[in-house]
Amino acid sequence: MGPSLQGALRHGSTTASIVEIITNGIAGSDMPAFSLPLTNRSIRQTAAYVQSLSRAGSRTGAGNSTSPTTGNASRGAAIYQSSGCPSCHVVGGQGGTLGPELSSIGGSRGSAYLRDAIVKPAAAHPPGYLVVRAVPSNGPEVRGIRMNEDVFWVHIRDASGAIHTLQKSDLKSLDREIDASLMPSYASRLNDGQLDDLVSYLATLRGGR
Repeated sequence: MGPSLQGALRHGSTTASIVEIITNGIAGSDMPAFSLPLTNRSIRQTAAYVQSLSRAGSRTGAGNSTSPTTGNASRGAAIYQSSGCPSCHVVGGQGGTLGPELSSIGGSRGSAYLRDAIVKPAAAHPPGYLVVRAVPSNGPEVRGIRMNEDVFWVHIRDASGAIHTLQKSDLKSLDREIDASLMPSYASRLNDGQLDDLVSYLATLRGGR
């Protein structure tokens, strides 16, 4: 799920900075804090190991973050547009909001994760994008991304982008589809070369405008 630890590290270059990351996590990312499950000694040992991976990757070129795949990023940008990705994802302030924003995805995800997210989206969808299916006592069912939920209400954004506010007491059922995604698989829509190009493009997205 995370970027490669071989080669130049994006968030830490010294043992002390890596210890800080392992201890406290990285705010705004999926990297959690490990201060409770690990002892101070274990954290220092882990930091030293991560630093050794970084050095080894730099020597072999394994951590070259500018070329994470063999694809062509320029062709990948065209595939991103032609495949309709902007209808659901924001990049640089442009695009739809049904799926997660991708403006900085290349800085937080490795190429293997990005490829899996394209071909097996249900296995790689991020937290905060839970698919739910609500069946009202009267009216059609609503299926989409859960925007908010409390004891009495649930708010769902469907595939068209419309937001539904439903009172739970009016529902026959509310199913949380833990292993589902609204994003279709592109395994049969793109060939291997096109997938490499698309992943290469996504890997270049690191928050620049």
